[in-house]
Amino acid sequence: MIDLLTPFRSFLKYKSVCTDNNVFRLHYKITVIMLLMFTLMVTSKQFFGEPIHCMSNANEDNDKDAINNYCWIYGTYTLKSRFVGIEGKHMAYAGVGPSKTENDEQIKHTYYQWVCFVLLGQAVMFYIPHYLWKSWEGGRLKDLAENLSCPIATNVWTEERRCQLLAYFNDLNAYTHNMYALHFAFCELLNLLNVIGQIFLLDLFLGGSFRNYGTAVAAFTHSPRLPADMTDFVSVNPMDRYFPKLTKCWFRSYGPSGSIQLKDRLCVLPLNIINEKIFIILWFWLVVLAFMSTVAVLFRILVFCLPPLRSIMIMGRLKYVKRRSVSKIIKHFSFGDWFVLHLLSKNVNQIVYRDLILELSKDLEPKEVTV
Repeated sequence: MIDLLTPFRSFLKYKSVCTDNNVFRLHYKITVIMLLMFTLMVTSKQFFGEPIHCMSNANEDNDKDAINNYCWIYGTYTLKSRFVGIEGKHMAYAGVGPSKTENDEQIKHTYYQWVCFVLLGQAVMFYIPHYLWKSWEGGRLKDLAENLSCPIATNVWTEERRCQLLAYFNDLNAYTHNMYALHFAFCELLNLLNVIGQIFLLDLFLGGSFRNYGTAVAAFTHSPRLPADMTDFVSVNPMDRYFPKLTKCWFRSYGPSGSIQLKDRLCVLPLNIINEKIFIILWFWLVVLAFMSTVAVLFRILVFCLPPLRSIMIMGRLKYVKRRSVSKIIKHFSFGDWFVLHLLSKNVNQIVYRDLILELSKDLEPKEVTV
């Protein structure tokens, strides 16, 4: 199982320059790694064996592989009427039993053919906002913060380097970072829209069962259940309802006389043992991630609208600096300039950053005119 983590070492590497925030990294790092791991798990036969195994009679061993392949390709089914009752009394297993009527509703199961592709596609979708931001950012912050993150930066933070950064903010690029900041805000919004869209996509993929899957499992787990001998009808575990481990499959063939023979087979789906766990983890993770992404987008709007909040965020990165000096910078520079300064605070030595803020504030003071 540890071998599954080997391809993800590049994702886990520490980056010397941070150009985003923790919520952003949850999308393109944690979520992408999680989805890729799930993809490898559902495609690794060495852990869970064959994805389907249909039972055959002793004299039909020659048709075993054909029936397995047929039922995997064309899907299996369970009966809706057999999801209520006691296993062994009202039905053989949850969803499995003889039809009560000719029009007994069947629940088709073909999603398991596409699980690995859906998970892989989700991983790509969660990585796209990071890819866009990485392209738009263009390594600007890396150039600004080069060699300034070490604890002892006295040899690097020279007068020449100080003048270069001051000139960058004062003369060369003042008021030119708004599009830079808007690109990041757009990627944050794209993260939010993507995670909400993924919830609806999975719900469509699973036939409308994903939206209530987590709450149904939680309610079933914590609800008191009477013993089987005290009630005639017992609710079925939602995991067994949505991800059945035992299903039925009709296999049609021709007999010796040329007439059509119908073979009703029970099929074991061992892969659903892992599918039910994957989708319950995804349900809770996507809900939490959607909530955190919503908070991040709302916070970005507040920061854009409230300059005092920007001052507070800068002050949180500094010590022994008067708020008046920081407020002067916030009033003078645009939102985009503040955004670059805020990102810079995450990537440079605190002493260097304090010195930069003080110098910027000093440059904004009115110059004395000598007569």
